[in-house]
Amino acid sequence: MSLWRYRFGFLGAWSLALIALGVLALSVSAEVANLRDGARIRRLERVDRLISTRFAGTAASLRGLAEGGASRVVELQSRVSEAALDLDRPTESAQTILISTAENRLWVRRGRKTVFSAVVSTGKGTTLEIAGRKMKFDTPSGRFKIKSKEENPVWVPPDWHYVEEARKKKLDIVRAKPGDTIDAETGQVVTKGASGVWSLLEGGESRRVLQVRSDRIVEVDADGKEKEVAAKEILRAGKTIVVPPLGSRQRRIEKTLGRYRLNLGDGYALHGTQATSQLGRSVSHGCVRVGDEDLKKLFEMSSVGDEVVIY
Repeated sequence: MSLWRYRFGFLGAWSLALIALGVLALSVSAEVANLRDGARIRRLERVDRLISTRFAGTAASLRGLAEGGASRVVELQSRVSEAALDLDRPTESAQTILISTAENRLWVRRGRKTVFSAVVSTGKGTTLEIAGRKMKFDTPSGRFKIKSKEENPVWVPPDWHYVEEARKKKLDIVRAKPGDTIDAETGQVVTKGASGVWSLLEGGESRRVLQVRSDRIVEVDADGKEKEVAAKEILRAGKTIVVPPLGSRQRRIEKTLGRYRLNLGDGYALHGTQATSQLGRSVSHGCVRVGDEDLKKLFEMSSVGDEVVIY
């Protein structure tokens, strides 16, 4: 009997020893984990301090952008709410074109059925101030009608287009008038005359000039040879943008608006775009831009008098 007591006592002691070792191992592991967590927390605290000290300006800028975006969202949500009530009004045409400026989407509806949809670009909502007059480049909301349809429309850039480009590129601007002669290197109006051959003598050297005639602008080189200036979105003379007179050939730009245009009046329209990668974004100056293939389908299925609801 004493032998069995001895054996049980021996086994019991070993069991207690093993339990103690297990508890000790768990305690050590927990302490190691605590140390690791403490080191991790200290690293995170250092990162937080680095962000707060080095990137405070960036954070403020991001907050400003977020606030600006939030105000834009509120504005668009207001439009959607107003449009929801407006859409309940009966339409006067059998077909209605709906345009959402918040989603940059277009739908064509006949009755209650949607027969066509497309991704578009609408007004970017920025402002430009010229001589105390502030313009906002936004797509107007409301009910409109297609007033006319055009194939291969010509774009006549408004004055603000040249002002906006000059400010973006940090260039000067000169508004050309019929009869002006402009130094092609500097953009300065230099002289007037009636001869068909123009040259500018400056330090004994002839210079290229731009002669502004009644309906076109001609470049005259140092030898008196003439060639008409190509019509393009920006006509530069050195570090100056030259604004061609209204009615001149250089103020009529082809292909910029795509192959078709649906006019809504007051300068607003649905037309094509060369910036197809920007479709789906609010980037236009107020018109609704549509991709080539979608615009072709829209042009074919629409008629003068169709109602257009923009919200």
